[in-house]
Amino acid sequence: MTEPLDCHATVPDPTSSPPTTREGHRRPFDAVIADVDDTLTLDNSATELLAALGIPLQRLTDLIRESESGLLDQAAADQRLLALLTSHGRLDRPAVETVFSKIRLRPSVTPMIRGFQRAGLRVGLISASFGTYVEPMAARLGVTDRYSNVQLGFDDTDALASVRFTIDAADLKHRQLHDFCARHRLHPSRVLVVGDSRYDLRMFACTGRGVLMAFPYNTPLHSHAWRVIDRIDELAALAAPATRPE
Repeated sequence: MTEPLDCHATVPDPTSSPPTTREGHRRPFDAVIADVDDTLTLDNSATELLAALGIPLQRLTDLIRESESGLLDQAAADQRLLALLTSHGRLDRPAVETVFSKIRLRPSVTPMIRGFQRAGLRVGLISASFGTYVEPMAARLGVTDRYSNVQLGFDDTDALASVRFTIDAADLKHRQLHDFCARHRLHPSRVLVVGDSRYDLRMFACTGRGVLMAFPYNTPLHSHAWRVIDRIDELAALAAPATRPE
């Protein structure tokens, strides 16, 4: 069993020596953590991959539901996901990478993130999606700190041979947030988190500064967010008011 995380124990104390901008104004946050799929993108990696493979999305939805309800243990869930992704035959790494390379970012995302970085904010990506997807997406955005959930293993012929993922994606994201804060010596209350799903709620609760990207499907989550936005570019004014995209 993993140890519980203390969202109030991460150093340094956020009240000591608050960071300032070049103009001498106190910066409201030290870092921005963003979910990827749907939050920063116009497309969803799982939806696009399954569509390319001719696999109904409902089959993945059922697998997740059975896993989260305890009907499948971790090993069985991993095997079920592998079987699902290869249900129409061999799946090669290049085919997966081609699908993910076509995922479209929201137009304002890249200049917004560059603006954050110019303002001295650390930027990280924490996604419940595939590592094979998050890694190149982080490279596209110029972001070094990136975390994912689903790890695809390919054999010497580049065929998909194994799948590993964490059933409790919300807990994993929370722990990845703590890893980010510990490595950069940040207090969670100084981190702005933006996401769109229930998997982001523990990060929201930990930082107290969760920003929900609004969609019709996540209306019930509005009460869990510090702020709700309709467009991703609204995040810039919350994270670094003096920052303007390139």
